[in-house]
Amino acid sequence: MLGSFFGFLLVNYLFLRAIEEKFYSDKYFFRSIYAVLLTFFTLIFCFVSNEQIHKLIYVIPVVLISLTSGSALGLISASIFGISIVWYYKSIKIDDITIILCLALLAWIVGQISQINFHYALQLENEKKFLKDLIETFSEGITICNSLSYVLLCNKQIEQIFKLNKGEIMGKAEVLLWEQCSIPYHKWMPNFMNMEAQIGDKTFLISRFTLKGPEEEENCFVTVINDITELHQQKNKMQRLVTLSAVGELAAGAAHEIRNPLTTVRGFIQLMQARWTDPKLTDLGQLALEELDRVNGIVTSMLQLARPEQAESKMLNINGIVNETWDLYTYSGMSKGIYYEKLLDETVRPFRGSDKQIKQMLLNIMQNAERACSKGDTISVRTYGDHKHTCIDIRDTGRGISPEHMEKILHPFFTTDPAGTGLGLAICNRIISDHNGTMKVTSELGVGTTFTIVFQVHRPSLSLMA
Repeated sequence: MLGSFFGFLLVNYLFLRAIEEKFYSDKYFFRSIYAVLLTFFTLIFCFVSNEQIHKLIYVIPVVLISLTSGSALGLISASIFGISIVWYYKSIKIDDITIILCLALLAWIVGQISQINFHYALQLENEKKFLKDLIETFSEGITICNSLSYVLLCNKQIEQIFKLNKGEIMGKAEVLLWEQCSIPYHKWMPNFMNMEAQIGDKTFLISRFTLKGPEEEENCFVTVINDITELHQQKNKMQRLVTLSAVGELAAGAAHEIRNPLTTVRGFIQLMQARWTDPKLTDLGQLALEELDRVNGIVTSMLQLARPEQAESKMLNINGIVNETWDLYTYSGMSKGIYYEKLLDETVRPFRGSDKQIKQMLLNIMQNAERACSKGDTISVRTYGDHKHTCIDIRDTGRGISPEHMEKILHPFFTTDPAGTGLGLAICNRIISDHNGTMKVTSELGVGTTFTIVFQVHRPSLSLMA
């Protein structure tokens, strides 16, 4: 009994290996062993069993061998069983010949049907593999879901977008992927093109299509996700450049026309002040002069935004610039009870630019941070970098910037400060762009704001290095 049990386990193990070998290998090792052992066990069983059933029992092994090992081995096993029938009865009868021929015919038919099914199964497997490999080549994220919205297939871009492994995505409900999407999943249409949505801090363009599923009357949904964050940033940058260009043309055309009357009016007010004896008129005259100076400052900022003062480009060390102007940056804030921190990485590499413009850029950002802070808040300046970039972070623990204002803070004339012109950060952005740098702003209401400026490290040309 125990031997029969282990024999049964062995035959079943070989059956599975024979099927696997048929799909993934051209060898006949396990298929041959399976055919031999199954034939052997069948003969033993038949010789010790009831005479009335032993002829019919040959059908089962012939079918199994033909199914797993093909027509050739099936015909061989049928022949062996035919010989055993003749040997067992010591004679050949018409019924025996019929059974032997039927076994041979059955082995051939089952083997051919098995081969056809195997061919189509292999073709389907290859097509499925081709589809998987194909969607992996796309730079867009792709998911394929069934009619119940469970994920059937996805590519590696989906892993990067949602920060999940395929094992955490496959077979799961698609709605779980879109919990952080700015457009709720339940509001999606079955088919749509180029829906712009926000996921975290990135912007994506999403399209969705319906395809015929593998089952009859079943639909599959293909979702294509394209990361357009960088494109969106470039678009905003271009819009800012267009605005800067318009401001530049306005400033260039109007500066002299505005400044000349301002100078004349200022001169007349000063002349009249000398002849006024009424203290109130004197005070009003001084207020008028201050307002004229404010208008003149706005015109100067507009000119600077349109055509920044050209200065000599030289090698700059960001730590040196911060140290040279630290007292200037911090004096006003410290008098208001604001704390300052300076964390400088001495290994940062130099970059090329104008020290005057970089100092002005840092001063504008530090003044902005100071206006956002109150007594007890902290403003920190940190430098760091690598072999390609030199970076500086200016972080404050002030009131922060509201989300609806974040996209506008670099636009000219946008300000939430009644006394501000809205040109300070626009000028900073222009200076950084002229130095081939980038600026990123992150903020949270009640927590604070961080300005991150990145410059490219200066690399001597090959001709200079030679």
